[in-house]
Amino acid sequence: MGYKIAGYKKEAIFLKRLNRFEAIVEVDGREELVHVPNTGRLKELLIEGTKVYLLRSENEKRKTKYSLMFVDKNGKLICINSSLANRVLEDALKNGDVYLGNGKLKREVTYGNSKFDFCILGEKNIFIEVKCATYECNGIARFPDAPTERGSRHIEELINLKRQGYESEVIFIAFMDYAECFTPYREIDEKFYKTLIKARENGVDIKCYRCYITLDEIGIVDEIPVKLDIDNHY
Repeated sequence: MGYKIAGYKKEAIFLKRLNRFEAIVEVDGREELVHVPNTGRLKELLIEGTKVYLLRSENEKRKTKYSLMFVDKNGKLICINSSLANRVLEDALKNGDVYLGNGKLKREVTYGNSKFDFCILGEKNIFIEVKCATYECNGIARFPDAPTERGSRHIEELINLKRQGYESEVIFIAFMDYAECFTPYREIDEKFYKTLIKARENGVDIKCYRCYITLDEIGIVDEIPVKLDIDNHY
């Protein structure tokens, strides 16, 4: 059982992206302004003429009636709402579909200069940072699809926690069911790539899980390999 996505869904055709948060789609033969819940570039997904699925908002005061939630890529759904990755992992941890350690799960834990997505409070606290991978090419899920200074900073903090004797993990959630492995997108963000290499070399655990996607539910299928260039040292 995965995370349930409640609400009315509507099929549409993507037309163009206006900025990081807004796009124009065609719904029932008319143009509609919609919210884009992802600050990444999404250039390989948000292509003119592509079939997408919207989620209607119940908030009457919102500027946009719909959020763009899913993209049809070669007959497969990809969820672009990156904020749902935390909820999907949380459900999987609570349901026992994913095991990362014993203890009490706590969300949004601040330590040092960073706030981490989760911490498992136990004999040895486990700090967890979650990243959502929506980019896929040739069966490889990749992150990021836009430079992320914040992402590198969080991983540096996880390295510091590991050096202090805590456990720390970077969890990538691939929002598609057909990715066969994960690798960082070095061409997009060289610093993030190098920081991830440094994290692995310092004992930070790095995992990736792929998900099944339907219009009503997202759940973790299984863990897939994380491939890093561990021969390079920084």
